Amino acid sequence: MQPRTILELRQLSKSFDCFQAVHDVSLVIDEGQFLTLLGSSGSGKTTTLRLIAGLEMPTSGTIHFKGADITDVPPTHRDMRLVFQDFALFPHMTVYDNVAFGLRLRIARDRFPRREIDRRVKRFLELVHLGDQSDKMPHQLSGGQKQRVALARALVTEPQVVLFDEPLGSLDANLRKAMQLELKRMHRDLGRTFIYVTHDQDEAMTMSDRVAVMQNARLLQIGSPEEIYLRPNSAAVARFIGAANIIAGQLESVAAGVATVRLPAGPVLRAVSANGPLLGGSAAAGRPVQLMMRSENFVFDRTLAGVECNWMSGRVTERLYLGRSVEYQVQLEPSGEVLTVLDQRQGSPPLLPDGRIDFGIDPQHVRVLAS
Repeated sequence: MQPRTILELRQLSKSFDCFQAVHDVSLVIDEGQFLTLLGSSGSGKTTTLRLIAGLEMPTSGTIHFKGADITDVPPTHRDMRLVFQDFALFPHMTVYDNVAFGLRLRIARDRFPRREIDRRVKRFLELVHLGDQSDKMPHQLSGGQKQRVALARALVTEPQVVLFDEPLGSLDANLRKAMQLELKRMHRDLGRTFIYVTHDQDEAMTMSDRVAVMQNARLLQIGSPEEIYLRPNSAAVARFIGAANIIAGQLESVAAGVATVRLPAGPVLRAVSANGPLLGGSAAAGRPVQLMMRSENFVFDRTLAGVECNWMSGRVTERLYLGRSVEYQVQLEPSGEVLTVLDQRQGSPPLLPDGRIDFGIDPQHVRVLAS
């Protein structure tokens, strides 16, 4: 069945005096999707979320919910709930009363039946594994438990869209990982639309159906985690997602679906031109391009590598032991560019700084980007 659009942003922009926070963002979100707005501080992701929630008014552009223009609709009349990073729990209320608060407000306004409150509150406390904590006060809870209460409070009113403003940012690494899995499970069980803001690329890749990468108030690329990681459309996206090596070069030729690129004062590398729409034929020869290579795709054994493998040599400048792998900073010879190379071979002899290393990469793992 064709997915239905639940939310659409059309050329959305927001300025604060002379500062452009969001610029010309257009985005279509399908019903039941887990979409993450990913970007560094100041990229515009949180302002975009606040525009969707109705907490900010756009300078230009419109927001559409199920086809209806809701740009001027106040937050209380949008079928959405926002989960904040700081939990925003009422300190004088029990866990139960915190979760029930939104439902009690609806008794008079929406003629919401009182008998439904207890059933729903208990259901959603069980969903977040806090069924036995309902009588506790917020100060008696751990950070992870407080975050679950905030999540239950947002979900109990059963909104069609749930918005998350970096809700796991204050948790420690292990608890954050556990909550990522919980959020993914709840999204799957409830089938609601989740829109999530984070600067953590691992968080975005772990939970999302689609990732929208933002930088300097603009939307750079949107796609599945696999598309964003394997086929970034620019050097900016490639650098932000994963450990990407970006090297400038000059396109020499495109033949039989393979691009040949010469590095300055360095080796000639091959890349499969199907990696991107940039290489249209011989007319592209001589143009500057950039090559992207992921650190985990390098190989070290010529007998196991394919005959088309790109081979390079360099000098180790740094070595980092990571447990399951060893990360080397390698200065290419003779060009001098520094690459991050990940050696995932178990038991391989360690290379010390100033040691030499030969390594290669399959052309299938080299992506050509516009320079």
